[in-house]
Amino acid sequence: MLLWQLIIIQVITFAIIIVFLRMLFSRHLSLALRRLQQLHQENLEREVALNKELERAKEERRLEIDKGREEAKKIKESAQTDAEKIRQEAVVKSRQESSRIIDEANIEKGRLKIEATSQIEESAISLAREIMVEIFSKQLIETMHLKLVDELIEELRKIDKKEFKVKIERIQVVTSYPLLDKQRSTIQDILFDKTTYRAEFEEKIDEGIISGLVIDLGSLVLDGSLSNKLRKIIPYLKK
Repeated sequence: MLLWQLIIIQVITFAIIIVFLRMLFSRHLSLALRRLQQLHQENLEREVALNKELERAKEERRLEIDKGREEAKKIKESAQTDAEKIRQEAVVKSRQESSRIIDEANIEKGRLKIEATSQIEESAISLAREIMVEIFSKQLIETMHLKLVDELIEELRKIDKKEFKVKIERIQVVTSYPLLDKQRSTIQDILFDKTTYRAEFEEKIDEGIISGLVIDLGSLVLDGSLSNKLRKIIPYLKK
């Protein structure tokens, strides 16, 4: 009887121990499983957060790349614009320089042409002067001189008073022969009538004008010399 009781007690004790151990293990297992689930959930949340962070980083990288491409595009376009502007400026400067060189060449050409024409005219006048001296008598040249002086005095008489706005300080007369007293006084009287004052009278002899005279009033020059008339005729002789 005692043996069976002892066995039963041991069985009960063993059962209690098993139940206790089971309860203990079950509790720890539940805690462990709960902890594992918690860790799994945390890992899932971390994974989601990491994925979001990764996506955000990718988006930022994409935006940075797009921004870099856009800036590179703008820099390229700006460089192309600047290059085109520089090219156009260079073309404009080149054209301006070419035009300047051509203009200077044309001006120099015109100057040389005028200079050559002037030299030809002076040579022609000099030759005409020599021919006239050789062909015409001194008396004929003096007669021509008197006629030219009278013509110029008449031209001076016809000039309107309005032409003498600037005060005449000096009357400079260049003549091929000395003026007669009457001619000199007539010129002075005409100018006095037009200006109401008498200016200093200066007379110069220049046989180079062949015959006639030149009256220089400063603001107005009257050229009634034969050399001037020849100078006007020469261009028509070239045609």
